[in-house]
Amino acid sequence: LIITNFTANADSNYKTVNLPKGVSIDVPTNWQVISDNQRITLDAYVETLYEPIDSDFPFAANYYNDYGEVDALLNIRYYPWIEINQQDVINATSDEVKYLDSVLYENISLSMKAVDGKILSWNGTTKEYINGVMTLLTEYRRYSGISKSDARVRLVRVINGNKSFTLTVSYDDTLQSSFMLKGITNRIIESLSLSN
Repeated sequence: LIITNFTANADSNYKTVNLPKGVSIDVPTNWQVISDNQRITLDAYVETLYEPIDSDFPFAANYYNDYGEVDALLNIRYYPWIEINQQDVINATSDEVKYLDSVLYENISLSMKAVDGKILSWNGTTKEYINGVMTLLTEYRRYSGISKSDARVRLVRVINGNKSFTLTVSYDDTLQSSFMLKGITNRIIESLSLSN
């Protein structure tokens, strides 16, 4: 991972994180990076980073409240075995998107049961352009039995051959600070960009 301090699009409250395969996102400076199950600040992460890391799960960061509880999180996971490309997604019919959505719903429902959780509502999957990239955006609300909390979850899937990945962003939408967290997580998603 290579993290630059600032870009023209980032202000002092965010840093641009340049990830493998040309992916970049803006992350708030007060979020903590999760690396080898250790919490470290974004600034410390920048200072200790020398070599790019290329893995299936290369980046995760959390926003912790004053009690050390996670109120919001993001992570990126790559899928290098995918053969479908951007043009296939652009050309996907509404029936194909609905089928994908039903498979996602079934898989996420099963994974929620494994952590004593459940899907509270499902908004489905839509095709959305973000900074010129066609994405498949899935949104739902879930309850986690582990954290005993509700969350609004958005999965931003970029299908792009061996550069495919999913950006997952979620936050506890029952908190008083949920309006702020909504704006921050929107900013993270809207900052997603790909370079060639």
